[in-house]
Amino acid sequence: MTYFNLSALVLLSLQGAPAPRQVTFESQGVTLAGEITYPAGQEPFPAVALVHGSGPATRADNAPLVTLFRDLGFVVLAYDKRGTGASGGAYRGVGVRNSDSMIALLGADAAAAARLLAGDPRVDATRIGLAGGSQAGWVIAAALSSAPIRFFVALSGPAVSVGEEMYFSRYFEETDRPLGQVDSIMALFEGATGYDPLDDLRRSGAVGFYVLGGLDRSVPTSRSVTRLHQLDSTAGHRFTVLLLPTGNHGLFDARSGAPLPFGSELVAWLHRVGVGTRVRDAPSAP
Repeated sequence: MTYFNLSALVLLSLQGAPAPRQVTFESQGVTLAGEITYPAGQEPFPAVALVHGSGPATRADNAPLVTLFRDLGFVVLAYDKRGTGASGGAYRGVGVRNSDSMIALLGADAAAAARLLAGDPRVDATRIGLAGGSQAGWVIAAALSSAPIRFFVALSGPAVSVGEEMYFSRYFEETDRPLGQVDSIMALFEGATGYDPLDDLRRSGAVGFYVLGGLDRSVPTSRSVTRLHQLDSTAGHRFTVLLLPTGNHGLFDARSGAPLPFGSELVAWLHRVGVGTRVRDAPSAP
């Protein structure tokens, strides 16, 4: 997972915050290991479990998101993906052919993490969410029906199928091909779709916040935005999409490498949907 730009988010004092707690929990026959980090302040807190991007990721890969949500007043659970770090099981990558089963399995792990948070006495069990970047967009969607998940935040998370994302990446990720050709190239896609998040998103009652980069060469942003807007119009307006027109997959400016601020929008959304805590207004620029 790319380390996402978090510099526009205001950080709060950690004085009085409890020490992190090492935890294990069961999911689909294996024991997963992680760490729960607590904010300072008055309980009960909202909480978020962090979901991984692609690759053999550990809790350390989500360290920026731990800082982000902890400093916004959330209890945060970061865990090692199955088969990595201190977690049991076998690591397997996600491809088109195995995506339905693997995304479901990783989604079950994320749901188990959310249920662990629901049992924490410091946590408000009515304000539990999931957050993550890239591949986490699919995993979060798969987890929504299996745990008490009220909200989610997906950074560069695709709303297209695995097959479409991999087809897009083949033509654009490591090339200089103009992104203006996306529609004409994607119109030729006829392969297997693999996992598609739309049905899981449609069935869920959770509210979601997507941050997408307009110059992302890993995820087909324009198609994801179109699908999310179409879905939102029929799903009770539960999904908010923030488009950063010059953003890359890591949500930095694709041309200059400068961080792109989105903190104020995220903070405002957390409050609007009723899961925010003692967060101050975030600045409009880094």
